[in-house]
Amino acid sequence: MPQLPSSPLSNQAVVIGASAAGLHTATLLARGGMPVLLFDQQERFQPLARTLIVTPRLREALGGVPRAAVVNSTPVLQLFSPGASATVRLAQADWVVERETLMPWLLHEARQAGVEFLSGYRYQGVEPDHGGVYVRLESPTGRLERVRTGTLIGADGVGSQVARAVYAQDKPFPTVYNLQATLPLPRDVTPDTTQIWFDPALTRYFFWLIPSSPQRAVLGLVADDEAQARRSLARFLGAHAWQPLSYQGAAVPLYAGRGLPVRQVHGAQVYLVGDAAGQVKVTTVGGLVTGLRGAGAAARAILRRTGLGRELRALQRELEGHRLIRGVLNRFGPQEYDELLRLLNARARQALAVHTRDEALRVLAASLAAQPRFVWLAARSLLRRARVDHE
Repeated sequence: MPQLPSSPLSNQAVVIGASAAGLHTATLLARGGMPVLLFDQQERFQPLARTLIVTPRLREALGGVPRAAVVNSTPVLQLFSPGASATVRLAQADWVVERETLMPWLLHEARQAGVEFLSGYRYQGVEPDHGGVYVRLESPTGRLERVRTGTLIGADGVGSQVARAVYAQDKPFPTVYNLQATLPLPRDVTPDTTQIWFDPALTRYFFWLIPSSPQRAVLGLVADDEAQARRSLARFLGAHAWQPLSYQGAAVPLYAGRGLPVRQVHGAQVYLVGDAAGQVKVTTVGGLVTGLRGAGAAARAILRRTGLGRELRALQRELEGHRLIRGVLNRFGPQEYDELLRLLNARARQALAVHTRDEALRVLAASLAAQPRFVWLAARSLLRRARVDHE
């Protein structure tokens, strides 16, 4: 049974949530010489199975990636709409990562750095103390414990209790649902190719097929809610006569532009990182790299006592860029997606190949320079939808 330290230090940091962002924040703080207590409500550390596709910027965000966690790489991206298709060969291959392997490695790194990890503790809120707060926690035995800190990090994921308190809202961020099925790799798909389908009749986001090995793949989509995700995925599987082996699903928060994710509460600095901060790219609804970047920015700001500063503001600008692009794509119908893919000339494909999706502003600027007609396509779509909404 985990026990709280008998004499907690006043200068310690308290992290709520053993998410990827929470573990990374805790590791960086501990490496910087700060005592860290990391609490998670799960009594056993059992990361959910999840096959992820990320850009090589994961290594930059983490400072290293365990080889066992990267199960495949896909340098080819095939895009499909109802009436068109396009192929992009990436300058740097995407990585296919297994969350079940990555998360235990992150916990190991945290413990090696000196982080004290306590499981089975539920966050119950904070109460004021001179120059800081007492964090209230329900222990595994149901006893109410208090830990003093001047630095609290909320890393407790979607539906974050820390974020709800900081933003004084029941739902700090809107959510969508991410659902995918594992299946045998289709015969007409090579292990080096990721496929993307745009089908606005089934989802305003997209479907993906990611090879996780020469034998297996995951087929997934993002939808507005779980019911829509399950209906649409079933229809897509049936249309291709693919048989699922298992399913993976989770709600995902969307970045909503709420400003820098730090607040002062009763004299303590409260930081939000990862999904708790909505640090998710709304174009692709991927949050691993951006969440880790947010964790790094918060940890360095805490250690340097400089405020969140330039690093996190750069991440916020990137997330705003993704929000801008998603706002346009949400108004696309089948015809607009067909035209989008037909407009992907050689220069535009090169822009998509060189700049990763973790660089939204660079992708946007390079794509518009390569194909100015993208502006016309976006404007036409926005005007058409405005007329429909008005009617």
